[in-house]
Amino acid sequence: MYREIRRGQWDLVHCHGFQGGAVGRAAAALAGVPAIVTIHNTLQAAYPARLGARLAENWMGHKTAWWVTVSSFLRNYAWKELGIPEERTEVIVNGVELPAAIPPWQQRPVIGTVARLIPAKGIDVFIQAVQLLRPEIPELKAVIIGDGPAAGELKALSRDLGLSSTVEFLGQREDVREQLQKMAVFVLPTRSEGLGISVLEAMAMGVPVIATAVGGVPELVRHNHTGLLVRQDEYGAIARSVRQLLRNKERAEALRMAAYEHAAKNFSIDAMLQRTYAIYRRVVNV
Repeated sequence: MYREIRRGQWDLVHCHGFQGGAVGRAAAALAGVPAIVTIHNTLQAAYPARLGARLAENWMGHKTAWWVTVSSFLRNYAWKELGIPEERTEVIVNGVELPAAIPPWQQRPVIGTVARLIPAKGIDVFIQAVQLLRPEIPELKAVIIGDGPAAGELKALSRDLGLSSTVEFLGQREDVREQLQKMAVFVLPTRSEGLGISVLEAMAMGVPVIATAVGGVPELVRHNHTGLLVRQDEYGAIARSVRQLLRNKERAEALRMAAYEHAAKNFSIDAMLQRTYAIYRRVVNV
């Protein structure tokens, strides 16, 4: 990394995440180049590792020109848990590309989620909610987009619950926007989330959203306005919320319209890029 910085005569190193932040800042410091770090989520580790991260941030603090967090929740986490200085921290929310107009709503009983298949994303909770729904909605289809180390375990859970013909694992996809348009309801049952980019993408595509009220998700989903929020691990609440949206078309339509407008107003790619570039200019004094 140091050699690349020197070879490319870089003016700035922008690091993402805890591991990238550690390696990138060390190389930038050796090369005499300023560095900024974007924090996308909380540190998912036991206490000793979290303590180590705080000590590392304290040590790297003087080597960091600026910190960016993708939500207010993460900004507060960074201040309290990592000891990052408030005066050099800024929130820049993720942005997504929006269609010119809200796409038509798919009203067939297809529910789906998009996530890395790890325990923190709570996909097991999604599958258990599907089990509750299937007896009363036999034609229900559930789609899981994404891959990860928990894929085998989740597929086994689906088989054990007799859902092999109902739950479809699509793996990693490049056509997520197109797949979202096939969903009547989007569900993110996450246990940990910095902001929730998949939630934001669903909102931008006009898909009614149900998500857990953790991390930065409530900054996207305003309960009963731009979507529905449930408590962590409550698959019964997810099932009830899905049932409500599939049965009440007017309610679902109101939520998805408000969500699209919220995304268009507050989470555009242009706004994200402009605010990021402003920090670049500030750091390198251009």
